[in-house]
Parts: sequence; C-alpha cells; structure tokens
Amino acid sequence: MAAASETKFLEEIGEDFLCCTICLEQFKTPKILPCLHTFCEQCLVTLVEKTDALNCPECRQQHQLPVGGVPAIKGNFFMNNMVEIFKQRLESVQGAEIKCEGCEENTASHRCMECKQYFCRSCTKVHTKVSQTRTHKLMTIEEYKTAKSTSPVAIEVVEYCSIHAENKIEFFCETCQVPVCSNCTIVKHRIPEHVHRDLKDVADEYLTELKAMVDKLKVKEREAEKNKTLAKQIHSDLTGKCSTEERKVRMKAEEIIKKIKREEQRLLDALKSNYKIKLKNAAADIDEMELKHGNIKSACTFIETLMHHGNAVQLLSTKSDACNRMKQLITMKFEPKTQHDEVVFTATDDINKHGILGFLQSDVCISKCSVANIPKQLFKGDSADLLITTRDSTGNQVIPIQPVKAKIQNPDASWEDTNVSDNRDGTHRVRVCGQMDGKYQVNITIDGQAIPGCPVIIPVIKGLAKTIGSEGNAEGQYRYPLKVAIDKKGDIVTADRDNNRLQVTSRDGTFKKFFQFKMPFSPCDIAIQVIIHTIV
Repeated sequence: MAAASETKFLEEIGEDFLCCTICLEQFKTPKILPCLHTFCEQCLVTLVEKTDALNCPECRQQHQLPVGGVPAIKGNFFMNNMVEIFKQRLESVQGAEIKCEGCEENTASHRCMECKQYFCRSCTKVHTKVSQTRTHKLMTIEEYKTAKSTSPVAIEVVEYCSIHAENKIEFFCETCQVPVCSNCTIVKHRIPEHVHRDLKDVADEYLTELKAMVDKLKVKEREAEKNKTLAKQIHSDLTGKCSTEERKVRMKAEEIIKKIKREEQRLLDALKSNYKIKLKNAAADIDEMELKHGNIKSACTFIETLMHHGNAVQLLSTKSDACNRMKQLITMKFEPKTQHDEVVFTATDDINKHGILGFLQSDVCISKCSVANIPKQLFKGDSADLLITTRDSTGNQVIPIQPVKAKIQNPDASWEDTNVSDNRDGTHRVRVCGQMDGKYQVNITIDGQAIPGCPVIIPVIKGLAKTIGSEGNAEGQYRYPLKVAIDKKGDIVTADRDNNRLQVTSRDGTFKKFFQFKMPFSPCDIAIQVIIHTIV
C-alpha cells in the first residue's frame, strides 16, 4: 500500500515540476520571483550577468533586482522541501538503501525532522545528546514512511531562518510580509515599527484566502484555455487562408508563365518565318551571283588565254561570239533581288497594349505602303480616320522600324503636325478634323519619305443647316423630294415627287399641310407665286 502511494505521489508531482527550466536539472537553492516562477540561484546569477537585468525566462516579465543581488531574492522553501521529498519517495520506490548523513557509512534508522537529515543508530544517540539538537524531533524510517504515505504534509517540516541559522521560523512580520525567527523580531523587525503574528495563524488565514483566489484563478484559467483554443483556431484558419492564397499566387504565376511561353514561341515562330523567306531569297541571290561571277571569270580566262597564246586566225575566228559575249557580260546587272529588310524584336513594358514580351518590327518598303479610308469630302465639323498600312519588300504587312509621321495643311495654308496612332499590327491612323471649309492637304511620310498617294486632298464643305422629315408617305415624310422653296410665311414647300404631292412644313420641320392632286403627276420643281406652276 505504501509503495502504491509513493508511486502515485511521483506521478502527480512529476520530475519536471521540480526541475529548473534554465539548467533542466533539479532545483539547487531555488529562488522564487514575484511572478511565482522558480529557478536555481546560480542560474539566475548567470542570467543577470549576461543580460544586466532580471527578466523571467518563463513569462518575460522584468523584475527589480534586490540590493543584495540574486542571493537576496526570496528562497522557495516549498520547492526545496518538495525536491527533498521527491528524492526520498524515489528512493523508496526504487528500494534503495538510505545511508546515514552523519557518518556516511551505516544504514540510516532515523530522520531528524528539524535538520532534515537521516542518521544511523549511533549518530542518532549523539544527536540526542548534543545540547543544540537535543530537542529536535526524531522519527524512525518506518514511522516517517508511514506518515508520508498518508499525506505529504502530515509531518510538520521545521524551517530555519536564513539569517539566524540556529533559530526556527515561528513568526510572520505583517509589516514586511516575510516569515521571521525570534532573533529577527529583535534585530531587523523590532516592535513597534513592525507587527508580528504567529506563523501558523497567518498561514491558516492565507490558506483560506489562497483557496478563494485559486477558485477565481481557475475560472480565469478556463477563460484563458478557451481563448487559447480560439487563438489556435485563428492561427489554423490563417494558416489555411495563407495556403489558399499561396495556391492562387502560384496558379496565377503558372498561368502567366504559360502565356509568356506561348508568346515566346509565337514571336520566335514569326521571327523564324520572316527570316526563313529572306534567307531563302538571299541564298538564291548568292547562287545567281556565283553563276554570273563564274561566267565572267570563265570568259576572262578564255579571252586572256586566246590573246596570249592564239594566232591571228584563231583570234579572229571567235571575234563575233567573243565580242557579243563580252558586251553581254559587261551590261549584266549584279544588284541582289532580295532587299535587306531587317526584322527586330522590341521589348515593351506595356503588357496590355503590346503583348507580354513585346513585338517584331521590320524595315518597310515605301512603295508597298498605302493610305486608305480617304473620304471624297467632309462636312464642316466632321472628322475622318485615314488608315495607313505599312508593308515590307515582299508585300507583307509589318510593324515598321522607321517612324511614321503626318502633317496637315489647313485651308488657310498653315501647316501643323498631327498625331499618328500606331495600332501595333502594321497599320496606323491619322485623324483629319474639318474645322473650316476648304481643302485639307495631308502629307504622310515614313522615315522622311512620302508614301504613294500623298499628299491626300480632302475637301471640307459647309454642310447642311438642318435635316427634316424621313422616308415614307405619311405626313412629314418624303419619297424622292427634289426641290424646295420658301413661301411668304417663311414655311418650307417641298416637291415630294414620288408621293405626287407638295408638302408644307415650318422651318423647324413641323408638318403643316400638303397639296394632293387627283390627276397623276410627279412634281420635280417649285416656285412660289400667286399661281403654283408644276412641270410634268
């Protein structure tokens, strides 16, 4: 039964509870901080030497170091006692023999409850005869184990003053809030400046107070546990959200990378396609030049050999053919058919406008470029967009390397530069706005050279003052109206030919009346007089 109790005690306390979290060993001279965390005295000394401050390694709370340094910090008597009890219980469970702490040779038979030491029978006799320890309470090992198995606190443990080592702690100084011995009440805790009370009475009161505070603290603990669980859930949710957003980022990055790869391949294919044709034509030019060069060299070799080694008959026998051949070779043209149209890649930062990577630009052939969407005329105030198409020497539509510019001469003979919109597909737009009536002249150049069809002439007329009516045969509608006139009232009279009538409206286009004749007729002109004449 006793062994079972010892085992239960060891399980409840646990060795970790009695270990310093700094050195990870059982407490040696334990010191308790105001935050209720306990550490070895030497561990705290080392900590203060390194950091020049007393910060709790557990809760990170900073404490004021006492005047006497770390040794002046309150000792944790409870933890010191628990370490001792733990050692004893562990020895009991393991069945280890307890040695006498006096002679350190014989097996212990008694334990002094005040000295907290084990003694053999011989040392126990000596202990009871020495005047200083004669009154100490002694128990046999069996009595001590039995008492401890009933309750860890069943045996009263005597604590001695850290200043007056021979004196028991029997009082509590209410003024200083520390346990003291009788000598302390005379020296440092003297009456009436200090109020003393019996240690046990204060301890009993404090136990009641502690119980109430512990109950409140347990409520706070449950609240802290709940909030800790909530914090863990939030952490878990945030981790999951972060992972989700990371996946989104990676998916978008992969999508963009795929687009970049496709754009890269498209540009490379277009570049290779452009240069493939050009290289093929250039190779054909090389073959032709080599053939022509070979013909000339062959003819020169033959003629020179004939000149140096042939006689008169031999020389003159090939006169006609030789002269004709040399004249033919002399007039031969050697310009390559393939023009050197350069194709270059231009990187861009404007992804939405110019693609992800950029675009290809080429040399243009001015003679192959053109201007379209040229209006025959514009009404004053209207505008038109001229479409410029740029092509290379093979006639393919390309984005030009050379700059495309435009200038407009107004009807008053003044010139102005105008904006050329680049569509980045081999086309450009130039907007012409007819702000005044007359002829506008648009001159479009590529690399300073005018393209075919320039300058473009665009007439601008004043235009209509007002449009009235619509097509049909209802009131206010017309079918092929030809002539109009203004009557004395200022109304508009129209010859509505295909509706076989004359129609009268106000100047703002509001229908007023019409003249319909029974006989078929098709009015094509009108004049306002006393009598209306119609021409059939």
